[in-house]
Amino acid sequence: MSERTPENIVICIDTSRSMYRTDYQPNRMKCSIDAIKKLISERFAEDTSSAFAIIAFSDKPKKIIDFTNIKGQLFDALDSLELSGKSSMGEALGLSIKLIISELRKIAAKIPRILVISDGNYTKMSIDPLKMARLAQGLTIKIDSFRLGELSTLNVLKRMSDITGGNYYYNNDAQTLLQSAHDLASSNVKTYGGGDSSLIENPAFLRKIAADLLRVQDLTKDQEQRLLQIRGLGDYKKCSICFSDTNPYTKSSFYISGRYCPNCQTPFHIHCLNSWADAQKDKKMRLAGTVRCPHCYYLLKIPTEVSQAQKLTSLIKPRIKQKSAPEEPEISHADKVHFKDLDSDEMFNSCPVCNFIFEEGQEILRCDNCKTLYHEKCFKDLRNNRCKNCGVKLHLY
Repeated sequence: MSERTPENIVICIDTSRSMYRTDYQPNRMKCSIDAIKKLISERFAEDTSSAFAIIAFSDKPKKIIDFTNIKGQLFDALDSLELSGKSSMGEALGLSIKLIISELRKIAAKIPRILVISDGNYTKMSIDPLKMARLAQGLTIKIDSFRLGELSTLNVLKRMSDITGGNYYYNNDAQTLLQSAHDLASSNVKTYGGGDSSLIENPAFLRKIAADLLRVQDLTKDQEQRLLQIRGLGDYKKCSICFSDTNPYTKSSFYISGRYCPNCQTPFHIHCLNSWADAQKDKKMRLAGTVRCPHCYYLLKIPTEVSQAQKLTSLIKPRIKQKSAPEEPEISHADKVHFKDLDSDEMFNSCPVCNFIFEEGQEILRCDNCKTLYHEKCFKDLRNNRCKNCGVKLHLY
């Protein structure tokens, strides 16, 4: 029996009105669901460690079910799908990538893939699917595709698969669609010497997918209440490394330099977490400026300014500290940008004020000095109009 590589596969299925068509009997949607069920059943028969998530897209993408290897839940989710509207394929790929990144941050993450099932048509005003394919390529995520319907000159599904190194299947009837499902189900046979398992060891990749720590003011009321219940009324603002509210490095309160793991909400001083990371043996993690949460092992990003400041402090420690007059604050300006003009990395950055990503139709401002993005409504909450990343005082436009 062949050894298999466990995979996390996002099934991204088109549920727009064009899937009603009956050129595949009884219709495209029913044939697609049958093929997905065959894929899931045959993969689980060979490999119970793989998992599937389902995203449906019409006017908007929607996560139907998160990653699971429980076949009954996946089948129920597929049977609940309804058809309507047009095809937002680009947005669906963006949501699929976000889902995969969340899984890659976990310990012992599985190899990621996205399977798109569609006739290849998409709403022209939506995010370009090829832009999302290039983002997936940068994250080493393969996009496989099942193409239904007549071929066109702009074969976006094949181009997406070619960009990411995935498999492209053209299916002209229900039988070939089932055959494609069978081929993909058995495609995860482990090949020794391949590079798939090494992608999570790459420092640049680790830095790109690591999660930002949460500040005290970033906690939602539900998260804060949960922490109060778990840790006691006054304990949720104490570092779990030094067991103190006061930062031992900067002498500041937890409200200033305290952060939380976004996965388990364990509290840390950012300087304590950085020192703990420096004590670990994994050179790739240190090189990437990342660390795994000591409690849940979620992949976290250490702020660059913290690690650099502590290195600088250790270099100048023997010298006598001299006070110098404070420099005049640097002044820059904030430019208004449109969502469609954001590049693939910016599109999935989050606003440092509210920590939510940017979406179509929102007003967005960019710091001209460090290129940090803000929602326009969040920009008004900046203290003295100072950029949260580089500290310059910003003037609009």
